[in-house]
Amino acid sequence: MRWIVFLLLSVITLYSILGRAYGVNLDRFALVIGNQNYQVAPLKNTLNDAEAISDAFFELGFRVTTLTDANSLTLRQGINGFYAEVAKAAGSQKLAVVYYAGHAIQINHANYLIPLNIQFESEQEFVDQLYNLSHLFELMKSTNELQNIVILDACRNNPFEGSGNVLVSQGLAPVKAPSATLIAFATEPGGIALDGRSDNGVYTKHLLKYISESISIEEVFKKVRSAVAKETRNRQIPWEHSSLLGEVYFSPPKNKEVPNIVVF
Repeated sequence: MRWIVFLLLSVITLYSILGRAYGVNLDRFALVIGNQNYQVAPLKNTLNDAEAISDAFFELGFRVTTLTDANSLTLRQGINGFYAEVAKAAGSQKLAVVYYAGHAIQINHANYLIPLNIQFESEQEFVDQLYNLSHLFELMKSTNELQNIVILDACRNNPFEGSGNVLVSQGLAPVKAPSATLIAFATEPGGIALDGRSDNGVYTKHLLKYISESISIEEVFKKVRSAVAKETRNRQIPWEHSSLLGEVYFSPPKNKEVPNIVVF
């Protein structure tokens, strides 16, 4: 009888150790960007969105970096510095999440994040101040054993509509995710995301609701998509493109790696 008790206690201890180990073995980083106080078309709740998402990732054990109201230089330096920190981490497997709330546009089928304090002296100067998402994808490729999640709560409207810049198109263009990457858009390609009536945008409000559930990231975004579609009566349908190579979690199940337990 004693050996059975000892075996059960050993299994319980193993369960506890492995439960804690899952998620600890994976270095997890989050860069949260919220741009709100634009000179043209300021937004109303992106700073709230960024603060709430930062808090959520911190509670989930991520190393969180937050940028708010970033100009062109600050945005570039912040993103470069974030991926430099990820690359230096000693862990063999890493998860990097980049969340962006703010204006973004597509120009000639390329997607750009819009910093604050953009100058409009010339069309080329205007484009040069934007942040091309392709630069972000290049940084991802420079770190081995890295899974990436990019969340774009953008496209709330076109801040340059009627400005005479004929290159700018509505919404964002579809993107093919680099290897081991999931890109989540608040709305479908070419669509417009809604601000909503609460302290958070419609998309981020529902993301915050499900982000701490111990389900795969794909399931998180499926739930978010369903909730956003229901609230907006299908006027806004979130969209993702994924090339993730395995199951990834924001909130890992505590017993993910525990073997099946034999029942006596």
